[in-house]
Amino acid sequence: MRVDAARNHNVILEVAGDLFCHHGPGVSMDAIATAASVGKGTLFRRFGDRDGLIRAVVGERTEAWWQGARARATDESVPARERALRLVDEMFELIVLRLRPLMATMEKSDCVGPPPWLDQLAVLIAEVRPESDAQFLAKVIVGSMRSEMVVPGGEETLRVNVRALTSSVLGD
Repeated sequence: MRVDAARNHNVILEVAGDLFCHHGPGVSMDAIATAASVGKGTLFRRFGDRDGLIRAVVGERTEAWWQGARARATDESVPARERALRLVDEMFELIVLRLRPLMATMEKSDCVGPPPWLDQLAVLIAEVRPESDAQFLAKVIVGSMRSEMVVPGGEETLRVNVRALTSSVLGD
């Protein structure tokens, strides 16, 4: 990738992510192009469409986090129950506290498939509770962190409830 193309790519991802976080899913491609100082055609050539841009922004903002979280979730020197609780705590920090507006945009676009951490959580649940439908339970836990579950100022209450749900699923 040329230097100017790489710069444009990074600027577009940063600007689009910030606009989605501050203004929600209704941000137009025109507004993103203007804020990034690129032509609208550049957006479409680089990302294909709005959904492609959303996927790229979500990927860019979660990739480094996921690398570390996956390493901790697969560390077999720690009991599976503890790893599952830690993963859910880390997901909460990412989904609810750091990236909620961006995640809300992603939820509304239906352009991004299930996150990789969903499968990892299911693996951990299955390890702790092999008789359970681990995939379903992982979806319930992750679903409890969707943007519509958060009331203004209620993040800490939601955190406590998500943690209690996870503990209940894993058994005490």
